[in-house]
Amino acid sequence: MALAPDVVLATKAINRRETVEALARIGVPVYATDPRTVDGMINSIEHIGKILHAEKAAAPLADDLRGRLSSLERRMAGTEPRRVLFVVWTDPVISVGSGTFIADALRRAGARSVVDTTAEWPRVSLEEIVRLQPEFLVFPGSHGGDTQHDIDALRARPGWRDLDALRRGKIVIISDAINRPAPRMVDAVEQLARALHPESFAHSELSTAPAYLAEEVCACAR
Repeated sequence: MALAPDVVLATKAINRRETVEALARIGVPVYATDPRTVDGMINSIEHIGKILHAEKAAAPLADDLRGRLSSLERRMAGTEPRRVLFVVWTDPVISVGSGTFIADALRRAGARSVVDTTAEWPRVSLEEIVRLQPEFLVFPGSHGGDTQHDIDALRARPGWRDLDALRRGKIVIISDAINRPAPRMVDAVEQLARALHPESFAHSELSTAPAYLAEEVCACAR
């Protein structure tokens, strides 16, 4: 209240409903987003632009993101989706459900999660992962640690060492922008597609990403 915001932006995935209701009771407008797809994320950009009276900034950004996704879709036409395990957490193993924006981002990048459940953040046993044998393991990069070092440590752990993808180095470390329904998610989708389907990018390149690209995504094979 002391800061007197014109509006508070919230997301249902992170903020508590009680917080939003408390702000509303004391007269602070709140706009909550809950995108479940990449398209939903882009729509929320336009809605927030209207709320902030920043349509002139939001509209071209949304158009650019849609254009890049359309270009990627054309490039990926006819490719067979890679079977992947998206690793949110390693101990216990937590992945993503089929109805999340991350699962939709994986589909856009030419991937299909081996975890098929409606739970948003399912815990998966190592025994089940070994049975499923994903083609690739996809890890979001971590600002707080050395993701590659953590992956190397998994090679000696029971269960993990039985995964063909880990033994063969079919691992993708992707920017943690994939974890947030925001514009840079499209950067991660494009670059994950490159890592999983390099043959689709052999003869031409996607247009240079705009200035908000701040992190790289790489395929790490050993």
